[in-house]
Amino acid sequence: MNPKLQQLIKSHTFRQSAITVSSTFSNAVLATVFYLFVARTIGTSEYGVFSLVTATSSIMAVIFDFGNDRGMVKFIAKYGLTSAKAQNVLKAVFSVKVASCLFFITVFTLFSKDLALLLFHRAEMTQYIPLIGWAFASQLLVYFVIYSFQASEKFFLWALVFLGSNLVRLAAAFILDRMNLFNTTTALLDFIISPFLAFFIGTSYLGWSFITAKIDKSIFVELFSFNKWAMGFSTVSTVGSKLDTYMTSYYLRLSDVGVYGLASQAVLVLTNLVSAMGAVTSPKFSRFSNSQENSRYLLKSTIFFTIIAALSGLLLIPVGFAFMYISGSGYLQGFAPFIVLILSQAIFLAFTPLRDSILYYYFRPDFFFWVGIVSLVTTLVTGVLLLPTLGLMGAAVSNLLGQVVLCAFSVWFYFAKCKKQT
Repeated sequence: MNPKLQQLIKSHTFRQSAITVSSTFSNAVLATVFYLFVARTIGTSEYGVFSLVTATSSIMAVIFDFGNDRGMVKFIAKYGLTSAKAQNVLKAVFSVKVASCLFFITVFTLFSKDLALLLFHRAEMTQYIPLIGWAFASQLLVYFVIYSFQASEKFFLWALVFLGSNLVRLAAAFILDRMNLFNTTTALLDFIISPFLAFFIGTSYLGWSFITAKIDKSIFVELFSFNKWAMGFSTVSTVGSKLDTYMTSYYLRLSDVGVYGLASQAVLVLTNLVSAMGAVTSPKFSRFSNSQENSRYLLKSTIFFTIIAALSGLLLIPVGFAFMYISGSGYLQGFAPFIVLILSQAIFLAFTPLRDSILYYYFRPDFFFWVGIVSLVTTLVTGVLLLPTLGLMGAAVSNLLGQVVLCAFSVWFYFAKCKKQT
């Protein structure tokens, strides 16, 4: 065996990635079965509703977390989970999350009709608007546990949170169907409740001692100085990644939204791999003390990530076709856009170490805010131009072009700016 390959296999990154990748694959299988079951059971139009609710709550969970998840990775990895400073960070982050949850649950319940017209231009979405607030809250809280485990490199527990919540969700879906109770509303309730359960169980392992910690003002200032940019780039990148789905709801039928939503969901394996493998690399970049360490690890991890991205993308093509075929013939028109979305996510996965290096070692979250805006505008403009003529394929191409712009600017920034600092 090649010595460099042998060294890579023996590395901490490889072993930890093996845990996160294997659990991510298992998690993706469970999630795929769940979404396939939902799509096949409720049909394309109702799955369009399901997709819009889940996509909206996912966007909100990033925007109105205010960058705290990435802040936890930065500072808990830096100080250590049991340190007083890390407990202060946990307390501050948890307080913000709870306040966000209560606020948006209230707003989406009281103004459901107005928000249905404002967000989707569809009055029939009114009854589902309050569920967006609850779905947002469930995701916001479960990410508190997930990122805490990631920052402290407790990857086994990190994996259990993902797997446990998806297993419970899938089991509940089958039970509801057997009882003839499975529909769009109960599917969304199932989607919401399982993360809440994972949050309470996961926090029990994490420990509730942070609740009694006093928030140190200096820690709060340090956290905010990082989070303001992390919030900015997380917002624009997440909106950009979901913008293609939203544009389909403006230009196409609700059934088309359901088809494209399922195609996007079929790429879940690659999307989850980004989270799983990034969970391993990001704390390490936070702790490097010199540029030589950073450069060596960046090269090694980029090669590894690129290989995984290529293999996963190729494997996913026949799996995705089977996924859509089983869901129903109406979903097969999403297969061609699905191929484009695979390429988009494979590129994003391959460049994960570079983004983590810029963000966590060079401490430049501001860059991703500005380049995220450029990527978002690229997706928006190309989507507006392509969707009316190319339909679902236009949405997928707009997503791909946004990713290409993001990665191209990241490469330029690393070599033109970051390397010159060292």
